[in-house]
Amino acid sequence: MPLPPSALPTLTGVCAISPVLDLEACVRALERGSNFIYQWNFVRNLKSRMRRKDGHFRGVFDLSRLDGIRTVRQFDAAYTAPCFGFASAEDYYHRAAALRVIDRIDVPALIITAEDDPFVPAESFRDPAIADNPNVTLVVTSHGGHCGFLAERNGAGDDGYWAERQIVEFAKRVTGPDVSSTGS
Repeated sequence: MPLPPSALPTLTGVCAISPVLDLEACVRALERGSNFIYQWNFVRNLKSRMRRKDGHFRGVFDLSRLDGIRTVRQFDAAYTAPCFGFASAEDYYHRAAALRVIDRIDVPALIITAEDDPFVPAESFRDPAIADNPNVTLVVTSHGGHCGFLAERNGAGDDGYWAERQIVEFAKRVTGPDVSSTGS
């Protein structure tokens, strides 16, 4: 039996690394020629997942269009949108975009992203809804790509994982000093 909401622990903060806030902007970025390899990999994995789902739920999904899909947008139009009740891929991108609800974040939130992320455009993070929400701490680095935030080691015990250290420090500020890293 599930616990009643009053018995659940209180959420004291959240962190997001390279989050997708604007799905349409991310799909447009993936469609750039320079991101061909990323899009190819995403589509290959999406197709593989659909085939696995078909193995578990024979006949539920129409796989006849799968071989012709070359882009994430095509996949979303053929599978994601209709399977989840959206009118189109564009309707899905609009209605499922986190940017539409970021102003509702009411706990401390840390967002880390990079200017050079190849498929999560930094422009999304310049939306006033982020800056106007006092609960959101936004860190935009010049470099880091998509989830690759490394730093030079600064001495013993520094593993070079810059973003992870930021998360631990944030968690300490939000929950108190009892939060510690368990890495070796």
